[in-house]
Formats: sequence, C-alpha cells, structure tokens
Amino acid sequence: MHMQKLLILLLVVGLSPAANAVDRSTPTPAPAATTAPAPAATPTPTPTPTPTPTQVASTPSAAAKSLNGELTTIRALIAKNDFTKALAALKIADQDFPNNADINNLLGYSSRKLKQYKPAATYYTKALKIDPKHLGALEYQGELFMLTKKTADAKKNLAKLKSLCGVTCEEYLDLKKAIGNK
Repeated sequence: MHMQKLLILLLVVGLSPAANAVDRSTPTPAPAATTAPAPAATPTPTPTPTPTPTQVASTPSAAAKSLNGELTTIRALIAKNDFTKALAALKIADQDFPNNADINNLLGYSSRKLKQYKPAATYYTKALKIDPKHLGALEYQGELFMLTKKTADAKKNLAKLKSLCGVTCEEYLDLKKAIGNK
C-alpha cells in the first residue's frame, strides 16, 4: 500500500518512477549466491520476470536523495494547497531524513491545514525539541494554539520569536496578526 501511494505521488508530481526511482523503503537484500550441482541434462531456460512498477519503485536508485530536493518538491505541493499529497510525501521524507526540524515543521503545518490538530501539535513539539529556535515551528505552533483556544501559549511563542528575531521578522509579524487583540 505504501509503495502504491509513492507511485501515485511520483506520477502526480510529474516524475517518472523509472527515471527517478528513489529508495523510500528498506532496500531488499540481494539473494545470496548459491552454487547448484551441475545438471545432468541441458537445463531449460526460464524467462526473467518483468519487474512490476512496485518493484521498480522499491529498487534502490543510484542517485542519492537530497533533503533540499525533497523539501522543494514538498513545498511546491504546499504552495498548491495540496496538503494531503504534501503530508504523504512528508511522511516518506521523515523516514528518509529522521529527526529533521524542517520536515516536522511542515508535517505539523500540513496536518494543521487538514484540521488534524493533535498530530500537528505532536509534529511542532518534535520540531522544537530538535531545534528550539526554529522560527517557523514557533510561528505555526502559535497559530495552532490560537485555533485550539490556547492564547496564553501563543503569546509565549510570540515572546520567543521577539527574542530570537525581533519585531520585524516575518514569523513574528504573522503570529502577532493571528493573535490579534486577544
């Protein structure tokens, strides 16, 4: 099921699974070489099975994945407000690049946009555990606090942003706007 979602994601993003197959799962070890006894008669050749699209996608690629490349693709999905596809791609990226504050921040953002507030809170907390000074996670977590009626917590995030980047940085201004006069 996971591989089917990957293939759909690759097709939707416009990538060719064969040309851009990436190792998104644990690679399958190559079968161990065994020596068979010499046959008495001439063996009948057996055809090599054609790999299915799922097998092609799970075959390790020679091209190394790049965190920036993954985030660029994901941010394009977010820019299109395609949060469902972005969330699916982010979950894969989280497996490939574990404990990354940017990925967890975007997991939180996409979850929040899909009104999945509990997972969003978990992702923001993880992003801030990895990087307590992550400006985006502080802003977005503050916006989540406002959606969940936790104004005091949102104001704490605003104060942290003020101390980290001042009152003119984008994250501070956006959270201040979300808090409004509350």
